[in-house]
Amino acid sequence: MRNVMVAGLCLALAACGGDFSNDDLEFLNALPRREDLAAKLPAKSAGRSGGGQVTRPSALVVRLGEPSKLMGDTEETGRAFNASVDALLSLLEDIRSQPPTTREPDRRVWGPYRDPRHAGHDVRFVMTRAALNFDYRLEYRKTGADEAGWWAFLSGTFEADAGIRKGVGSLHLDVERAQQEGLPANDVAALRRLDIHYQTKALPTRVELAFTPRDGAFPVARYTYREAQDSLGEMQFLMPGQDLVPGGLLEDLSLTTRWSPDGRGMAVLDVLSGDIRGAKYTECWDGQGRVTFTARSWDFFNPTEGERATCPDFSALDG
Repeated sequence: MRNVMVAGLCLALAACGGDFSNDDLEFLNALPRREDLAAKLPAKSAGRSGGGQVTRPSALVVRLGEPSKLMGDTEETGRAFNASVDALLSLLEDIRSQPPTTREPDRRVWGPYRDPRHAGHDVRFVMTRAALNFDYRLEYRKTGADEAGWWAFLSGTFEADAGIRKGVGSLHLDVERAQQEGLPANDVAALRRLDIHYQTKALPTRVELAFTPRDGAFPVARYTYREAQDSLGEMQFLMPGQDLVPGGLLEDLSLTTRWSPDGRGMAVLDVLSGDIRGAKYTECWDGQGRVTFTARSWDFFNPTEGERATCPDFSALDG
C-alpha cells in the first residue's frame, strides 16, 4: 500500500530540507508512531509452532504439553495487525523527517507537489491545530484543479493529553474515494476503507483496526490490541463462519488472547452464534507455548484438564 499510494509524496519530500521549529515539533508529536500502536508480541520460543485458523473441532481438543494452536493464531494475527499499522504509519514517519513547506499559526502544509508515481495528480499533507486537538489529511487533486479539488485519501485526528504523544486518536484510509477519483489502489482494492482508533493516555492502552470490505468481499473485520502495565498484552478478533462442531450451522467466534513478556498466556474462545451458541473454551500455556490447562463448557464428562493455577494473572487487563 505504501509503495503504491504514498510514495509520490515521499519522493517529493526527499528533495526538501531545512530545520524544525519548536512549534513544528508540537504538530509532529501529534502523529502516531509505530511504537505507539504496534502490538508487542511475546518473543517466539524455539519450541513454539505457528498456528492457523481454528476451523475444526480437533483444534480445540489438545493434549496437555502440546503446542497451543490458539497462540499460533494470535501470533499470525499480531503480525498481520502490525503490518497494517506499518502501512499507514510509514507515510507519517516520512512526513516527520522533513520540515513543512508552509507554516501558519495553527496550520502546517507539506507540498503541494506533482506526484511522480501518479501522472496528472498533485499531493500534499495538511495539519491543523485547535488548542490540544489536531487534524491531518493526505490530500490529492488532479493537476490544474483549484483549491476545491483537493480530497483526502488518508485523514486523522489526535486529542492530546498530559505527556508527549499521549492521548486519543484515529486514522482513516478512504479507498473507495481513491477509486472514484481514478487514483490506483490495487494493493487495497478489496477494501472500502480501513480505520484505526487508539488511546494511549492511560493503561491499558487500546488500538482497534477495522477493515470494511468492498462489495461484501468478506465480513467486516475488527482486531483490538490492548496493553497493560508490565507489558501484558491482549489481542481480540472475530472469526466468523467457522465449522467448529458437526451440525447445520456455522459458528461465529470471538477469540481473546492474553500473554506476558515471557511467552506464557491464556486464550478464551466464545461462540457467538451457531450450533453451540454460548459455549466457551479456555486454554493456558507456558513460556514455550505448551498447553498447561484447558476448559470446555460443553464437555460434561471431562470439562477441564490440567491446573488452572498455571494460568498467568491478567487481572490488569480486566474491565
